[in-house]
Amino acid sequence: VGNPYVWGGNSLTEGCDCSGFVVQVYKHFGINLSGSRSSAALRGVGQAVSYENIQAGDIVCYSGHVGIYTGGGTIVEAQSTRAGITANRSVTCKPILAIRRVI
Repeated sequence: VGNPYVWGGNSLTEGCDCSGFVVQVYKHFGINLSGSRSSAALRGVGQAVSYENIQAGDIVCYSGHVGIYTGGGTIVEAQSTRAGITANRSVTCKPILAIRRVI
């Protein structure tokens, strides 16, 4: 949290975009999602989860965006060039297209 958003980036410290952020966070914990380098591709990883069953660590997919559910109704995400990496936005900040569980 607090590091920069960089379009096409995949460094958690130097900057990443939303899909790069998700891929790198999971990589840090030994889960390889590197074949899913876009928010659309991340809609197909793991298992589908309903909103009613969402848990911390689930990947939340939106149109053109993706984040990780942290619990308590919020996501951690590489939000924008202005905001950078944040962990304070509501999981329902945009219409949810898919929720995926990989752990």
